[in-house]
Amino acid sequence: MIQNAENKASRIYLFDNIKFLAILLVVIGHAINFLTETDNGNMLEKSLFLTIYSIHMPLFIFISGLFLKPMDKSTKFPKQKVISYILIGIVLRIMMSVLRLILGKEISYSLFDMYDSFAWFMWAMAVFITIMWIFRDYNTKIIFLLSLLIGCMAGYDKFLGDKLALMRIVVFLPFFIAGYMIKPELLADLLSKTWLKIVSIFVVVGFVALFFINTDIYQYLRPIFTGRNSFEVLEECESFGGLIRLLCYAISSLFGLAVMSLIPNKNLGIITKTGTKTLQIYFWHQAILLLLSYFGVYGLISSVTGDTIATAVYILIAVAVTFVCSLPIFSFPTKQLLSFGKHN
Repeated sequence: MIQNAENKASRIYLFDNIKFLAILLVVIGHAINFLTETDNGNMLEKSLFLTIYSIHMPLFIFISGLFLKPMDKSTKFPKQKVISYILIGIVLRIMMSVLRLILGKEISYSLFDMYDSFAWFMWAMAVFITIMWIFRDYNTKIIFLLSLLIGCMAGYDKFLGDKLALMRIVVFLPFFIAGYMIKPELLADLLSKTWLKIVSIFVVVGFVALFFINTDIYQYLRPIFTGRNSFEVLEECESFGGLIRLLCYAISSLFGLAVMSLIPNKNLGIITKTGTKTLQIYFWHQAILLLLSYFGVYGLISSVTGDTIATAVYILIAVAVTFVCSLPIFSFPTKQLLSFGKHN
């Protein structure tokens, strides 16, 4: 999640538009997650969940790696970025814990457990950047292949999980490295190819149809796409966990590439502008979703409209939350914390 892209790359509107879609999918995905956890979700919600979770974090992390400056042996440790992400994550976790306390809910704060408040991503970003600096003088392609292998095998280790977000860091690292390996200008040129756009239409339609028609796939792929579970959740298919993880990598990569190629490379006004505010949106959206849940908004909508229409309304609410969180007032405290990291 990159708040400030390089000047040259930031003029490529495509990437701001991609970041907008990525953060929108994050907010919608988290909104739907509230529903699937509270009412077990109807099939529409489950299909949407699977579609979104197959792409939203891989896409977000890929774009984050794309805008990390290339590093070599002479590059100093980027402590400003690392400090900023760690501080933002700490503040986010504390804020969500205080909010839950005020609302009379059980506080789920844990020093090492990174599942609560979705702040794990901030810690993961700090780790991703640190890893790339440590291995800056090595062949990036080899590092990518090793990360892919480790990601496929990690699910067999039941120790990994939410502790320090180790499982998700290992699982999503290949997407960050893949983004780091590609120059933004070259990617933009590839995504502009007409043949790729034509193929992408069929790829997107195919995956969406798969997730919506084959309802049984939800049971097996949901826990894998979240990136935080061991293969134990696959039960009788646990032995094939590595292959299933590899399949999920392939789905996320192909689906993500197809979606990116269909996004226009032009200034879309408020959409493009919102794509430059992803960090503050990520920071604040969960608090708003929690408040909506606390005040019974989800249940009220369902009781009035019915499940299917209610799901559509939830999506519209998530869209509204995304735009609201992009307002200047919500730049606090991420803007200040980023500045703090730069001055230390």
